Amino acid sequence: MDIYQLRYFLAIAETRNFSRAAERVFVSQPTLSAGIKKLETELGAQLFNRSKRNTTLTEVGLRFLPRARTIIYECNAAKQEAHGNKPALRLQLGFHRILPIEQITTLLADYRKSHSAVQIALKEGTSEQLESWLDDKRIDVAISTPPTMPRKSEYERLFTTKCLLAMAASHPFAGRSSVTMQQLERQDFIHRSHCLTETEVTRTFARGGVNPHIVFRTDEDHKAQALVAAGLGFCMIPDILLSPGIKLISVDNVNISRNFGLSWHGDTDNELIRSFRLFASSHKWKPLKSELQNLEWAH
Repeated sequence: MDIYQLRYFLAIAETRNFSRAAERVFVSQPTLSAGIKKLETELGAQLFNRSKRNTTLTEVGLRFLPRARTIIYECNAAKQEAHGNKPALRLQLGFHRILPIEQITTLLADYRKSHSAVQIALKEGTSEQLESWLDDKRIDVAISTPPTMPRKSEYERLFTTKCLLAMAASHPFAGRSSVTMQQLERQDFIHRSHCLTETEVTRTFARGGVNPHIVFRTDEDHKAQALVAAGLGFCMIPDILLSPGIKLISVDNVNISRNFGLSWHGDTDNELIRSFRLFASSHKWKPLKSELQNLEWAH
């Protein structure tokens, strides 16, 4: 078994595609395929389920994955020690795509001030992707919604985000603390198709007999925020997405929220992960109450 075979294996496991994996390790696809076939022959087992659409790990491949990562990590550490360098501490952090990147960059910039020796690798994804990456040990910690399979990982809540009505700061409703659903009938709305609470919001409005006029659909929050700030429509967004030019107020009888927190594997808990958890739990994740005109927060 050679190191290059393990690198090929990890590239395919992470990209789930032989062509993209070959590009990542700078070899031709036939060379990559030959290396994997040789590795599978040496192990006496198939590592991947191959199909035209996707490539997934077999049960053997899943068991082999953490060992392959450990071997590569130890190999890199040995090289650094041989050159007189102290092996770098590496934290692989996953975060939910709904979280504002400004929050993540502020958190990591502050963290690096007191943990300058730690290398940080980031992955952004949905709740399902983050849970899968955590289970595959492709990330060490995830900042996301509670795991659907809590028995597989540990979880610590960081904050609760509430779904509120966003509008331009200059809108006539901006001076109010709340509006009724009926006041939103046939009003122009920006629809966030990727929202965690999309189904719940849609059903709540439907039960209230309210039919908003959708003027734009997007799965990118910065576009929704820009359109709202420009006065082109309302939007239901989590309060963590408060941004300049936007005012957030409550909608009567709409009480929709989501918890966000840290998830990690109990069997991989170490001093590095514990130090990051402690730091993240003290981070200011949401605006001050005064910034939202004394709205009632879910804590």
